[in-house]
Amino acid sequence: MGALLADDVHGRVFTDTQGRKIQAEIVNLDGDRLMIKLQKTGKTAEVKMEILSKADREYVMQWMRDKKALAAQQRAHRHEHSQSGVNNHTSHLMTQYDLKENYDAKWPRLVSTDIGIDITVMSEDENKREFVYHSPNYEFVCDVKLTKNVVKKFAVMFEATREYCRLLPISTMKAHVPGGEFRHKILLFEDKETYMQKGGMPGSAGVFVSRGGNGVVMVPLTSLGVIKGKAGYRYDYDKSNKTLTHEIAHQLTDIEYISSPGSRGWFSEGLAEYVAVTPYRSGKFMAGSILDEIRDYVTAYGEKGRGGRALGEKFEAPDLEKYMLQSYESFTQDANFNYGLGLLMTYYIFHMEDDRTNAVAFLKALKKGKRGQEAVDALLNGRSYEQLEEQIAKAWKPRGVKISFR
Repeated sequence: MGALLADDVHGRVFTDTQGRKIQAEIVNLDGDRLMIKLQKTGKTAEVKMEILSKADREYVMQWMRDKKALAAQQRAHRHEHSQSGVNNHTSHLMTQYDLKENYDAKWPRLVSTDIGIDITVMSEDENKREFVYHSPNYEFVCDVKLTKNVVKKFAVMFEATREYCRLLPISTMKAHVPGGEFRHKILLFEDKETYMQKGGMPGSAGVFVSRGGNGVVMVPLTSLGVIKGKAGYRYDYDKSNKTLTHEIAHQLTDIEYISSPGSRGWFSEGLAEYVAVTPYRSGKFMAGSILDEIRDYVTAYGEKGRGGRALGEKFEAPDLEKYMLQSYESFTQDANFNYGLGLLMTYYIFHMEDDRTNAVAFLKALKKGKRGQEAVDALLNGRSYEQLEEQIAKAWKPRGVKISFR
């Protein structure tokens, strides 16, 4: 497994149907479009599979099968590694840094961070294409030099997201650890091709790679609110940075919430969406106005590139038991719909139940190592799935979202 992936690092001489040859390495395959990097110039080019020789087409398809198999193997390894840390990693953080649970705290309405935070330029190496910057709680590394304004805007966003996650009354301890000792790492890439080469998943706008602990966020600049100009990249105030805040939320979420069956999928992604959809501007998260933003984001598609799930104001949803207990691989097969429904459900358990008793019981069960149905039972609190379906549908209907569970 992975032999073709290894061979491709050194490039391959591709031949088209007219006998013309070129040496290149594969970057990615998207449908019938093959992205290659030319060995001679280092530039990328796109070619259609149909113009390649039969042998090359077979080679590319085997390369793609090997890549998927290798990615699945890596995911399984990360999952097994993270599961071995469940119920140990968070308790270790709490003991090491004397952290306390905050389930009883009030829900934040406005979260702000100091826009005058200190930024340290650790290194700017043009030859290595490595530019490293530190803010109080983050290290971010880019393969292209960023303007001071962009560096500052990103740093403020990173710090504000951490503060927001820290104040959410869900006791995610990773957001509470002092940054100087537990600095979170973010890798930014100038283009999608480099992002893919460094481990980005096909079709993704960004990814959080868990490593049993802190992990790393990887995002291409093409997914962010920046514009390339003559003087470098500058901040685009009309574009959304939901991709980045979504992945940072994953990085700040305790491993038990992310990896445990029963939460991995609907809640882990619903929570990240909750953070990402919260209105943000200049170091401030306006959590008090999140309801309208969530409804519009899930039902429609935002203007000016702000995105949305576009599920409509009336839609059918799957049986809740199957939805909540499905594997993550199954969850991602219809990611757009499942992320949207997960966000509605996460908002429901946070804000629409009579109190937060059931949500807190669910989170505590996860922290204690409960998994699957056993963890969900804490959230159900004696209710059937059908009763929970009725309550979710009833709560969202007057807010402009009509859900029919199958």
